[in-house]
Amino acid sequence: MPSRTEWLLRFLVGVSPHYDGWIDRIRVMKGMFLFQAEGDPPIGEVNYNFRPYDYGPFTPEIYRDVEALIATGLVTDTDEGKSYRATERGARYAANIAYPAKPLQTLCELRVEVQDLSFRDLLRRVYKAHPESAVRSVARDVLG
Repeated sequence: MPSRTEWLLRFLVGVSPHYDGWIDRIRVMKGMFLFQAEGDPPIGEVNYNFRPYDYGPFTPEIYRDVEALIATGLVTDTDEGKSYRATERGARYAANIAYPAKPLQTLCELRVEVQDLSFRDLLRRVYKAHPESAVRSVARDVLG
């Protein structure tokens, strides 16, 4: 079964050729949160410890996993480290992993969803579905 880092890599690979592959840190964080909370990933495979923070659910574990993927050449980042994308090598690696079909479909759908939402709409989506994640948010005003 894929590890949580391999699920994260698959999220970073993307699913649509009309995207350039880049995705910012906020969308990675919120997308992986939504996948873990709603995507029914196989038990024990995606086990990030999210907690409410300034802009909703947060865990430094995702950044550590991204750094590990960068160190192995499977992912690259912008000079500022604010956006990521899978390298060709990373895409090939992910393509050879046997991901369970239903969670994979959900992960891919969430990748497209978070990529298409504006920052405010993304926070609104997360906060409405998971209000407990917004208790420390500095942007709770997006709800209304």
